[in-house]
Amino acid sequence: MGAGVGESLVEWPPRGAVGLDVAGLYGQLADLGLGYGPVFRGLRAAWRRGDDLFVEVALPDGADVEGFGLHPALLDAALHGMGLAGGQGGDARLP
Repeated sequence: MGAGVGESLVEWPPRGAVGLDVAGLYGQLADLGLGYGPVFRGLRAAWRRGDDLFVEVALPDGADVEGFGLHPALLDAALHGMGLAGGQGGDARLP
């Protein structure tokens, strides 16, 4: 479970990971009552390898990043990958 200790992620996407379709994720979340503004729609790509999920996130150009060590919208977008796990019977998965 999880990337092995000392596993190098210099190859991206990780070897053996299969790309996931993220195009409709924010529409699906909106259908479940979870609306995200443009700064919080940062999930760009995702891959699965076994039980591991790898995601790419980014802030939109012009987002205010002043004063943040880790912008909260980036952290939130990284967690949006949980919505790709499936098997939730139409429920949203939140951390």
